[in-house]
Amino acid sequence: MMDWNYLRTFHAVAETSSLGKAAEKLAISHATAFRHIRSLEEQLGSRLFEKVKGRYRPTEAGAEILDLAQSVVVAMEDIDRRISGADLALKGRIRLTAPASFAAHFLPGYLRDFKARFPDITVELLTSNEEINMSSRAAEIALRVTSSPPEHLIGRKVADIPWAYFASQTYLERKGVPSNSADLTTHDLIGASGLLSQRPGFQQMDRSHRDRIVVRSDDLMTMAALARKGLGTCLVPVDVAQGGLQKLAFTNDVPANELWVLTHPDLRSVERVACMTRFLATAFGAEAAFSDT
Repeated sequence: MMDWNYLRTFHAVAETSSLGKAAEKLAISHATAFRHIRSLEEQLGSRLFEKVKGRYRPTEAGAEILDLAQSVVVAMEDIDRRISGADLALKGRIRLTAPASFAAHFLPGYLRDFKARFPDITVELLTSNEEINMSSRAAEIALRVTSSPPEHLIGRKVADIPWAYFASQTYLERKGVPSNSADLTTHDLIGASGLLSQRPGFQQMDRSHRDRIVVRSDDLMTMAALARKGLGTCLVPVDVAQGGLQKLAFTNDVPANELWVLTHPDLRSVERVACMTRFLATAFGAEAAFSDT
């Protein structure tokens, strides 16, 4: 079955004579536009464009399907116009993807409050740290920790997430409370392994306190779980350390994580998406757990 997105991209390239301009018009990446054209050519068994002086010109086979593509585009745009009224209503489904720490510790309360205010919007929460294909509508909104959001998405930074040392109350009662980083020389530490060990805070821990590391993990939530069981002190962002851990008072040099709420440009006029985006930005922006004080 032919993918409508392939035909839409074909029509945009034919209309603009440019792969880049077509991608910009459709709010997709250049690589995605190229893949759409290549996939359509493979399905049809013919080249659809030739590049002449930097411009894309339909081949004979491309010209033959251009009228059909035009008809389909017009029909689909008419369908979009017919359903656009539903986009203005505060009802329907929103698929939200978020890292596990936020899905477990913060979003349950936020979504309870959101549901109370907007009972006709149903939220599907997808827990993932991976980049998701927003163009395919696998999700409408993504919460991501990043310093450089993907260029094909729009959104805003909603919070800075500081890092800190944490330990369980039972551990601190047994070993005492360190008042500064130098005190860590007498404490058990939970270190990093794998790619996580290359991050600045863990590199410093290995340089200064390698002999105090009693267990390692390549996952931040696992580190926090080990600390909750009293194995030692862990260095994690505060979103990971919620529940059963005490934040230690001394500072560290690890830069804060940036939390962004992102969506696809095509969805900016969908009111339920805009509504949830605003709600999440306000909720995370006011989250007391992210304060350094």
